[in-house]
Formats: sequence, structure tokens, C-alpha cells
Amino acid sequence: MSSNGVARAQVTSLLGEAATPPLPMDRVIAWELSLHGSHVVGAGEYPATFDLMGRADLDPTSLVGQVVGLDDAGAALAAMDGPTPAGMTVVRIR
Repeated sequence: MSSNGVARAQVTSLLGEAATPPLPMDRVIAWELSLHGSHVVGAGEYPATFDLMGRADLDPTSLVGQVVGLDDAGAALAAMDGPTPAGMTVVRIR
């Protein structure tokens, strides 16, 4: 949460030209934003990961706390300012 009360969450993969996006660091500093990144699995590890899921040795559904529709995504993001259920919130686009 920044000092101006704005919280943002973004989950995405950056590929191709988008792999090095311009970032307005002046705004990050002025608004006292925090940047956090996470890289879990590299592209070369996908086959092994899918193999683990296929054998039921890895259950990614156990990481999901709730699934919301796009219409409820804003409220779910706003709710992250307080206690939230354990696990990720997944936004179902369709």
C-alpha cells in the first residue's frame, strides 16, 4: 500500500517487446510505491510441471482461495486492503 492509499496488483507474463516495459520511476518514488516481482516457473520447466500435475503430485487448485467474475474483480481487489481468504484470488474473464 502506498502512502496515498493506492494498492495495485498485476499478474502477467512479459514476452517479446513487452519483456522490458518502460517504468516511470519518478512516479514510483513520488507516490512511494512498492514493486514486487515473482517468477515461479521458467518456460523450460513447464513440461515437468505439467507432468507433476498429470500425476496428481502437484495440485494447483490448492493455491486458489477464491474465484470471482470480472464484475466482482474491483471489489475483490479493494477487499485485499483487509483480511482475505488464504490463497490467490483468480478472476474469471469469461
